[in-house]
Amino acid sequence: MKLIGVVAAMFLVGVIGVAAIAGGSGAAAGSSGVSAPPPVGAVGDIPGSLIGVYLAAAGSCPGLPWTVLAAIGSIESGHGEGHVDPTTGDVVPHILGPALDGNNGFARISDPTSPDSWAHAEGPMQFLPSTWARWVRLAPGRPIGSVASAHNAWDSIWTAAAYLCGSAGHVIDVRASILTYNHSDAYADKVLAKAAQYETMSGARPVTASRLTCPVSAPIRHSDDWHAPRSGGRVHEGNDLFAPYGTVLVAIENGVVDKSSDVESGLGGITLWIRGDSGTRWYYAHDSRNLVAKGTRVTAGQPVALLGNTGDARTTTPHLHFEMHPGGGDAVSPVALISQICASAT
Repeated sequence: MKLIGVVAAMFLVGVIGVAAIAGGSGAAAGSSGVSAPPPVGAVGDIPGSLIGVYLAAAGSCPGLPWTVLAAIGSIESGHGEGHVDPTTGDVVPHILGPALDGNNGFARISDPTSPDSWAHAEGPMQFLPSTWARWVRLAPGRPIGSVASAHNAWDSIWTAAAYLCGSAGHVIDVRASILTYNHSDAYADKVLAKAAQYETMSGARPVTASRLTCPVSAPIRHSDDWHAPRSGGRVHEGNDLFAPYGTVLVAIENGVVDKSSDVESGLGGITLWIRGDSGTRWYYAHDSRNLVAKGTRVTAGQPVALLGNTGDARTTTPHLHFEMHPGGGDAVSPVALISQICASAT
């Protein structure tokens, strides 16, 4: 098995008591029998049937690029070694790593339930049973009554996303997250290099105006208020787009809603985040209503919210506070982009 030394690192993280994220072990991430993500064209060595799974699973974790999750799947098992059933996600025959019996540089971990009494990493994402039990997720699209299995590629990918996301429920430092999966810098380098290949192959690159839709489905007024001073020492990290109350807001690009809030109070009021397929995250704030839930796969131009005036008491005029975070990192000014893709009100 490729880079099977990852299991030792995963075991260490498991025994130091990292807390499971919301949902808990065995929680059904989605068990309504919804059909699997539709197959799309393969990207490099990623089967088309798994690309939607990687996208959706990474979309459940703010800050986790889908290409990094897919790169781990490639390095650990070549995306299931060609044995993934595209209609169920099941991997047959099962993928088992070498016995962790203390030989050949492997950790020494006993497992009385194993035929040889030694632990083995299992499945396409190579989980130890103890780590799997802590982070297990049942993937959306699995039939009602299904039990999550490390030998199901969909479950394994969603569980890997939860593991990488950690107890914080988000990823700030992608490399540090990879290093929790395997404490080897060489491993992290290999994952990031593979992820970069996928980004190039899939077109997941810095966004350009020709690939985007204006987030407001009406002519807008806006000014360059990027980094304008705000009370309390803050600066404005986005751009305000003014349009009539209730104007439909749409997805700026294809992606996944990876965070949302329906609470009207607070700085941003009703908000949502879309992680675009480009890797850029987009923030919509002061909405009057969200139309899509967290985890929803959206396409460019799809209605996602209604423009409003919720949130901070200083917000007195209906508008969309809009932010752009390339690669899921720090905000950058969206002003030039908005000027290209949105029509101005007369």
